[in-house]
Amino acid sequence: MSWKETRPGRFERPLTCVEGFFKQLADTGIQINREHWAVRVHARFGWDGVADDLETALRHAWKTMRFDHPEMASFAEGDTRVYQVPDPDDLLSWLTETFVVVQDGTVDDLLGSIRPSQFPRLYFLPQHSDLLIQIPHWYIDGIGSICLLNNLFEALADPREVAFGTEPARLSPGLEQAASLPMDPTRTHDQAASKLLTMFTGGPPSISVPLEHPHAIPGATGRLAIILQNNVAQSISSVCRAPKPTVTAVVHAALIAATQELAEPEMKSCNYTSWGIFSLRPYLAPVFVDPKAHPVSLYLCGLPLTIRPASFSANVSLLSGFYKQLAEPGSRANVWPLLAPFIQKSTAAAGQPPQEDTPTAVGPVLSSIGIADRYLKSQYGNTVTVSRFWLSSEVLSGEPLVYLWTWQGEMSLSVCYNKELHKPDRMRRLLEVTRDKLLEYLDIQESA
Repeated sequence: MSWKETRPGRFERPLTCVEGFFKQLADTGIQINREHWAVRVHARFGWDGVADDLETALRHAWKTMRFDHPEMASFAEGDTRVYQVPDPDDLLSWLTETFVVVQDGTVDDLLGSIRPSQFPRLYFLPQHSDLLIQIPHWYIDGIGSICLLNNLFEALADPREVAFGTEPARLSPGLEQAASLPMDPTRTHDQAASKLLTMFTGGPPSISVPLEHPHAIPGATGRLAIILQNNVAQSISSVCRAPKPTVTAVVHAALIAATQELAEPEMKSCNYTSWGIFSLRPYLAPVFVDPKAHPVSLYLCGLPLTIRPASFSANVSLLSGFYKQLAEPGSRANVWPLLAPFIQKSTAAAGQPPQEDTPTAVGPVLSSIGIADRYLKSQYGNTVTVSRFWLSSEVLSGEPLVYLWTWQGEMSLSVCYNKELHKPDRMRRLLEVTRDKLLEYLDIQESA
């Protein structure tokens, strides 16, 4: 999965298994001119420079990101990923297409109007000192998008000249190479991967938040968030310190309990079926493990999760074991050979038309970023200050996507959902019940 120069200035490598999976998901939105699971990262920032120069400076920082992380300007041709070293006209064309100034409206207004583009785009809203980057998910993961934002602000605070031509040396490898994933599974591993997939596809319907309009054509994505202030977030982190269950496991148990509470009466006894999102970045070869050096890369996987709702503490225990699958070397050695065949089988299954007797899983998905301060600062030199940031995704299916992270001491619990399929009051209720059940289980008062 390494890049090869196929002719002067043109570099290619095969799409990785996980890139292919998310590329296929993204393409499901082509007919409605939207992009499923596109990643969006936002920041509100201050710049201690001449106000009239900010647009030019930010545009140069964006160009620097292409130089430092050339995958931003790569594209897919079938199952091949391609990067072309630009001439001056190509570079100008790329900047014109991908650096967009929005003079009117807010970020929330912008979310509903963004349409797919060939390359990642930066939207700059000067009236509010906001920026939003949208990137297809097959380019990048959540942690990578936050690191890209960090690197952009570093380039804005400390600008430098760049000369294109040497940047292909920094093209990041695909997952299979960076993580040394076995690509020739044994029969035993192939069968185990198939069995793993049936956990998601072969069971009964999942408990879910009821759809308002199940047959509606997906539209714009909405985003809502609840912020737990520093004292509450600190109390949660303190209670969840090792060897106790992690924040992720407890929040996921709270999300399952909230989903069960909001489900239709006849569905409340069903399993919760969804995906558990795992960052593979900690397990890459040492040269690739720094996410700030390789932000525009997709180094994650989703593993199926099926739980029959039981007591809260029982679900916490099950989820703790689930999330330790890759953290513990012994269990990771068992899972690692299954990842590539599992992702390939998932891609094949996702490409098939749904069968009438196949249940559709619409249990909310949790994506836990962890401590975002590891990837994004609030101050860059004496020039740039970041006062707010969030991460979201475009969602075209019925599964709400819930993000969890802490930054600057605050814990954020947010939900991305399709506004044609879900109403905001029910999505806000999902967050509120999740928060309440989390705090109740940990015996923490929000006013603590």
